[in-house]
Amino acid sequence: MKTPYEGLISVAMKRYGVPDWVAPYIYKYAKRSDLFTIKRAISFINVRRKKGVLTGRQVRLPNGVTFDIDTVSHILNQFYYGVDTEARISERWAAEYTDYDHANFTKHYKELAALRTKHARALKNMVEGLGHKIDKPSRGIERVFNTIAELDEWPDRLIATEIILRDSYSRPFGFIFYKVFYPVSPEFMRSLGKLFTKKDDGGNWAEEEIGKVVGEMALTSEHIIDLAERILAEIYRSIDSEMPLARRSKVEAETMLLRDISIAYPLHTLKELGVELDVDREMKRIAVLGKKKG
Repeated sequence: MKTPYEGLISVAMKRYGVPDWVAPYIYKYAKRSDLFTIKRAISFINVRRKKGVLTGRQVRLPNGVTFDIDTVSHILNQFYYGVDTEARISERWAAEYTDYDHANFTKHYKELAALRTKHARALKNMVEGLGHKIDKPSRGIERVFNTIAELDEWPDRLIATEIILRDSYSRPFGFIFYKVFYPVSPEFMRSLGKLFTKKDDGGNWAEEEIGKVVGEMALTSEHIIDLAERILAEIYRSIDSEMPLARRSKVEAETMLLRDISIAYPLHTLKELGVELDVDREMKRIAVLGKKKG
């Protein structure tokens, strides 16, 4: 059954270049929401020339929604931990020898380490600019990157960093965060633009390599699905652990929507590359795995 708000949603999707496969998740969100809530969600991105306000106690977005400064700092700390940890993991991987395309792998992870170090520094400056210090990460985000750090096969590492992490965190959550907070604090957010909004040449090379691995059956679909399930279940759990904070900030429905999209996004990318998987079935399985206590 169609929601009466499909026209509004369709226009918004086209305006922001949202992939067609995202529509069912947005419609599901719309069925749980009224017109005001849907328009507010769209206004998170559609801020036009409006500016937000940053004070010592809160951030008021261009659409009028306010967040406690402690909440914003907590979110930034999670981003910082992930980016800083990916930099350190990449440094270690770049120093390891591999007989599989050694020069390109080394070059890729050296460049990724340097880029993530730069992004981590920008995030640290933003946290400190808000009058806060870098704090300990949530247990959920630690588990995600512990799982990544334990990978020892090079194709698995590429899939984990260049598809699963990128498509689950940077594209859904990072992009929204960037678009929402840029009008509030452009001097900070400008330096994070490439992290949240663009795919660099290294990412293109990595995706081509992954396409070769899949196309040449170097890794079976079963292997790749198992890898995706392990990491995405931890990512699901990490996002779910933030629901109490989302509830207090009155953005629980939006966070649930982004959680679902963050799990679906890398699955769709893998399917487009040739991995034989049923996205809906995997979504349900990952949700079950993610809700289990680790």
